Amino acid sequence: MWPRRRLARRGWNALAGLAGAVLSLSACASVTVRDAKSTEERAAPAGIVHVRWRTELHAHKLFEPRPEECASGALAGDHLVIGSRGGSIVGVRLADGHVDWATALTGGIDGPARFDPKQGQVYVGADDGSFYAIDPHDGRVRWTYRAKGEIDREAEIGADTVYVATAADRVIALDATTGKWRWQYERETPDGFTIHGYGSPRLLGSQLLIGFADGNLVSLQTATGDITWSRSLAAVSDQFVDVDSTPILDRGTVYAASYSGGVYGLDAKDGAVRWRLPTEGAGPLSLIGGRLYFAAPREGLHAISTDGQILWRQGLADAGDVTAPVSMGRYLVFSGSRGGLFIVDAANGDLLEIFNPGQGICAAATLDSDGRRLYILSNGGTLYALDVG
Repeated sequence: MWPRRRLARRGWNALAGLAGAVLSLSACASVTVRDAKSTEERAAPAGIVHVRWRTELHAHKLFEPRPEECASGALAGDHLVIGSRGGSIVGVRLADGHVDWATALTGGIDGPARFDPKQGQVYVGADDGSFYAIDPHDGRVRWTYRAKGEIDREAEIGADTVYVATAADRVIALDATTGKWRWQYERETPDGFTIHGYGSPRLLGSQLLIGFADGNLVSLQTATGDITWSRSLAAVSDQFVDVDSTPILDRGTVYAASYSGGVYGLDAKDGAVRWRLPTEGAGPLSLIGGRLYFAAPREGLHAISTDGQILWRQGLADAGDVTAPVSMGRYLVFSGSRGGLFIVDAANGDLLEIFNPGQGICAAATLDSDGRRLYILSNGGTLYALDVG
């Protein structure tokens, strides 16, 4: 049933001391770039995060309650292409944060952009169901596809096809050059409440893997959209069974998470369950250096082995919805919708520093090619370039 009734995922409520500092920054006015040496900014005591520049992309109203900006950008040459809830997408110069072009769209952007190097275009979805192919040089819209349900997850790119998931439990295959529809697959949305969010599709050879709100992880044939196999990850629960994580693929194993069932390792050939770690509310997964990382509302940040054994677990206070951790050398970096940007030690999960511009960060970070700088959009609508280390 559309629209779907949803429950927001709870934030972490495990109690822990915050072994770091909050870096408070005031918001900018208009589309401006400010130097990192501004007297309005102060260096965090831990000294890990350093602001290089900042640029306001979406000016929220002064007394707007709890604004959110969850879009992340795509690197395309010397620009970052990123959208906002203000209904536009922009090309930001990496060197200094200058906005070189801006294109108005019909819907707000609340998800990641992705660059397709073969086609030389950036894909981004909007909350009105529009999906765009954008020229990263000048912001021109090359083609648009209109879908049912908001699109706020990263597209998957094949040889000549782009695969798009929507909040209406549908995945669509489009011609990457023209945007023409090729096939689609959908599942019936469960009655009642489901957990807010959904995962992105992922390619594995001739398979396309994607999870659904009814608790199933499905493998589709990339040429036709026909089912290769389907596996329920609902465990023993009959509610909140959503498979909202994006599958991770590694050497014949698929890693995925269900809100009620926990984290799974499955055989990529037929979906057979190899192991399960029961953890309620397991969030987006990352595979870094032979370890899986994820967060859960009650139990905090986890590091587990690829056979499901817990290596360490750390609680964090009131982070909110958490993005999948990314690697920056010895650090893990992830965003919390209420807490800001977290920097933790990858070896043991110790919290080292928090960067919070004042209203939290629900967007995922975009890493530069050298792995030492990231670009992040705050809930207040300001884009930051941060050096980490």
